[in-house]
Amino acid sequence: MARLAIYLRTKEDGKGWRYKAVNERPGIKTSHLNGPFYIRITTNEVGAGGRKKQPWVELDASTFEQAKAERDQKANGQQIAAETVGRIPLANAIANFLELKKRKTPATVANYTHILNEFAEQTDAKFVDQVDRKVLDSYVSWLEEKRAAPKTIHNKLMVIVFLLKEAGVSKPSKIVKDLLPTLEEEIAEPYTAKDLEAIFSKMTDEECVRFTFFLITACREKEVAHAQWKDLVMKGNVPHFVVQAKKFKYSDGSAGEFKPKNHERREIPLTRELVDMLTARKKTSKSEWIFPNENGDPEGHFLRKFKKICFIAGLNCGKCETSRSEGRYTKKQVNKNCATYSEGCSLHFLHRLRKTRATFWHTSGISLRTIQAYLGHADLSTTQKYLGIEDSAEVVSKINRPMF
Repeated sequence: MARLAIYLRTKEDGKGWRYKAVNERPGIKTSHLNGPFYIRITTNEVGAGGRKKQPWVELDASTFEQAKAERDQKANGQQIAAETVGRIPLANAIANFLELKKRKTPATVANYTHILNEFAEQTDAKFVDQVDRKVLDSYVSWLEEKRAAPKTIHNKLMVIVFLLKEAGVSKPSKIVKDLLPTLEEEIAEPYTAKDLEAIFSKMTDEECVRFTFFLITACREKEVAHAQWKDLVMKGNVPHFVVQAKKFKYSDGSAGEFKPKNHERREIPLTRELVDMLTARKKTSKSEWIFPNENGDPEGHFLRKFKKICFIAGLNCGKCETSRSEGRYTKKQVNKNCATYSEGCSLHFLHRLRKTRATFWHTSGISLRTIQAYLGHADLSTTQKYLGIEDSAEVVSKINRPMF
């Protein structure tokens, strides 16, 4: 961009006031010049004749050296403004995206917020149109250095794709096409009867009720967290747990809302064992929630407790490495091995209880379509992925049985 000229306003005989550019070529003395000084800035406002308006701007400087510094500062600001016309700042796009998603579940909103803020901090891109393959490749490299799992990288890139699409970028999935890590299909590995015996033997009575509920209903974590006594109903002569949307109040008076995944109401039959546990629990309960936390709100730390129990039961694999932040005032990353760190083993997760129950239903002769309804899957193929392969020791007799 050409440097703006600095003008003095002088009165010429017979011509009135005129703006005259100051000669800034080397060898020309300018130190004796005094203000007021002027510059002419081109705006985006269109005037008569379709031309952009160019108003005169009086500088605050009193000396020519001051005028040059002020001129350069204003010219830089003008250039920045011109470069940003019609462009969407990345920060604005993120704010707009999160506003559109505010009615999603709090956990989903928190996840989107974390991912997008993390991306904004790690990139030099300031505008949406600067988010190209090179920028995203740099972000992926950073995630890989942090030892993020392939599935984590995949999910974070897809959130950015959703953001770009909402911001008007055409076919943003093409940008990440060759950056998405290859995900190996997760094999459903249900807990064996021996595993379950070891896990439940290390539970307190309270923990036993909670995780038996997980195991028998095959519900997701949020569904169990928001389970209320009114959700236990009789259908014919069979007790059922109903997964359904609900609005409620937290203990601090704020409004809360729970919506099942796919927004589908479903009914799951309960076993006599679990019914007996819940009946005993109901006698001493003073809460509308089946599993309230210490504040009387829905519990939110099932996974951490479950992993700790599996660790105590001696079921951690000893191979998983995890990095976590430690330190009260000065934080530092510390590598942990799951042999000594209860939360670090990837073998144990609440969804594995869900898959264990699905496999049990299947091997017990319950139809795939019925299992799909119990699990709340929109697609039958998803249900099929939940079904594990029976333990070899348990099927030996079937394998050796004569075929004819």
